[in-house]
Amino acid sequence: MGAAIFQTEFVRHCSSVMKLYKMIFLGLSLSLFACTSNRKAEVSAVAETVKDEGKIKIAEKFLIVPGRSSGEISLGDDVQVVAKLLGKADLSDAAMGKAWGIWYSRDSTHGKRNEVAIYSAYRDTSMRIKEVKQIRITASQFKTRDGFSTGRSLNDTQLKFPGMKQMASYLNEKQDTVVIYDSMQDGISFEFLNGKSIALTIHPANQPLNNTYLTLHPDWKPIN
Repeated sequence: MGAAIFQTEFVRHCSSVMKLYKMIFLGLSLSLFACTSNRKAEVSAVAETVKDEGKIKIAEKFLIVPGRSSGEISLGDDVQVVAKLLGKADLSDAAMGKAWGIWYSRDSTHGKRNEVAIYSAYRDTSMRIKEVKQIRITASQFKTRDGFSTGRSLNDTQLKFPGMKQMASYLNEKQDTVVIYDSMQDGISFEFLNGKSIALTIHPANQPLNNTYLTLHPDWKPIN
């Protein structure tokens, strides 16, 4: 009789222990699942953050917005304000209320100084304020929000701006052929030398790039 009672109690004890182990195992499984889910969520969040950062990591002073601005300079800005920002131009040429101002960088890339050129004209018939009409840059650190800049091939640039059309061709001072393409609807144009862009110009969207290159480069000769 005593043996039967002992056996029954032993079975109950074993059953309780098994239930306890099952509960512990279930708890560990749930914890592991929660940790895994949280880890996936963290990885996903990090991925989204990296993705978002990839869109906005261009410093504002180097950000290109076609049809609007390049760095800290925007179309329509008062030239006097721009002069305070950039200082005195290294080169300038003015005639009949229109002007080019060129600022060279202190450093150089492959032995060539980068430049920012501003084309300006009077804002209206009052002829009191000259405003920025075009912004031309050569430095590759200036980029669009998705990282597009100078130094790209003609094919890459056409893929990015499919509406781009050839505007003109010139022989530069070294007798190299420079080809100008303009994406009028986007407000951006590119100069290509040997198949790669060497400069870009920001101008008002849906307005053709006016023929100012002969003023900027008087030694260039147009190719018919």
